[in-house]
Amino acid sequence: MSYLSPKSTLGIAWLYAVGSIAWFLVLGVAAMNLRTFLVYDQNSVSIAPLYYTWLTVHGWAGMLGFVPNAAVAIIAYSMYKGGMVVRKNRLMSALFWVSNLGLAYALLGMPDVGWYMYPPVAIQDNSTFQAFLLYHGALLGVAYSAMALSSLCQVAAVVNLLNDAIHTKPNSGRLNIFTAYGVAFALVIALTLPALSASELWYAAYGLSGGMVPVDPLLWVILFWFYGHPVVYYVPFPLFGALYYYIPKFAGRELYSEKWARWNIYLLAIGSMLIWVHHLQTFPLPLLIRVFINLSTLILASGSGLTVLNLGLTILLGRGYDWRDPVGLSSLIALIGFIIGGSTALILPENPVNFVVHNTYYIVGHFHLVIWTLIVIGFSAVLLDMLRSSSPGFDFRSRGTVTLGTGLWTASFLAVGFLMSYAGYQGLIRREIAYPTQFQPLMLLMSLFAGLGISGLALTLSSALVEFLSYTSTHGLGLAQAVGIKAARNDEGGERDG
Repeated sequence: MSYLSPKSTLGIAWLYAVGSIAWFLVLGVAAMNLRTFLVYDQNSVSIAPLYYTWLTVHGWAGMLGFVPNAAVAIIAYSMYKGGMVVRKNRLMSALFWVSNLGLAYALLGMPDVGWYMYPPVAIQDNSTFQAFLLYHGALLGVAYSAMALSSLCQVAAVVNLLNDAIHTKPNSGRLNIFTAYGVAFALVIALTLPALSASELWYAAYGLSGGMVPVDPLLWVILFWFYGHPVVYYVPFPLFGALYYYIPKFAGRELYSEKWARWNIYLLAIGSMLIWVHHLQTFPLPLLIRVFINLSTLILASGSGLTVLNLGLTILLGRGYDWRDPVGLSSLIALIGFIIGGSTALILPENPVNFVVHNTYYIVGHFHLVIWTLIVIGFSAVLLDMLRSSSPGFDFRSRGTVTLGTGLWTASFLAVGFLMSYAGYQGLIRREIAYPTQFQPLMLLMSLFAGLGISGLALTLSSALVEFLSYTSTHGLGLAQAVGIKAARNDEGGERDG
């Protein structure tokens, strides 16, 4: 039962981390099913329902499963590193299970609407189209009720973390940089995620009432995107805090400017909640709003640029970066990957250019580059450090294997991302199953590199975990016991290093 309901701060971080990994596996399986369809050059619209179901499972598992679980895991771990304590462990565990089981119930209905759930398609239930292939009538409302319950539990989890952060902060009142970013973006999640819950509850009311509760498409879309853009930062911005924490350690010097880093929290946190309107590019928006979209997006981008500059100067002015350490290497790759993936987004808020690439694979390539590098590799750095924190004295001996796996994942998925963007530049429309056959060679290459990349990540994490289990077994500790001992020390305030 200790695995199902941990009783320590580090244990809670591990619970949500394992949940995020589980959803990562689900979205990965869905993605490989998509790849199976996409490499077949004779696809037709008849395969569309099954294709779009896997596409939706991929999106929901990622944005509604992996992202919130990974964000809570990183935030809880940042609190652990700052000497804070998650006090209501049973509540956090209960929220975890209810949230994930609710989402799993919805996914079992085979949704066919896309992760963004746009109306009116997302509430259709007729002979032509069904929002869920298996849930009909009132069950459609039940499915959206389960999703609303899932997101409400996620809101409750971050609110609980915020409350515990307030009550267990260090006596000095100054949080280390990792903890500061974690707590700040827990607040962003707490402010924006309820918009998703409200939009899902609206759908639930529609389904349970048999359509008697009307859904206004424009108002629903506005409500959804108030959550839908900030959600893309739920994991990256807490990871910025992790990079600010790790990179100076492996660069052999203090952060170039901690003042920049701390002021940047306000720029990123506020900016992330202002620019959601740029997702309404195809709506007839007034000119002044479009100008606001451009300016606010570029202001937020400047915050990301400031992060890159700060960390870049830290590395360049350091005493030699220790890239041989798995955590150091993963942190460095996450930073470089963010630069590469983020640079492809610079043209997107520009209205004269956006309409050219708005609905193409260029967009898919951009956000997947950020996901595959900053999010996946950055989260891997946190996981590897969590293994170290879980057992005193543990370190990675098979660094070559971990490095090989990390490099294979990174190189392969950089190739996939650029192939996607190139295909989009050539005119390949995203979410199309019956695409022009001229793009099939590119699809085959994407699938080939994706397979290589998956093997790389599996090699990295499995070799690290096997080595950790071997170490704890040699020293007479199980995983739960190792986590419990170290976390107990931290919960007594022994890990404050900020």
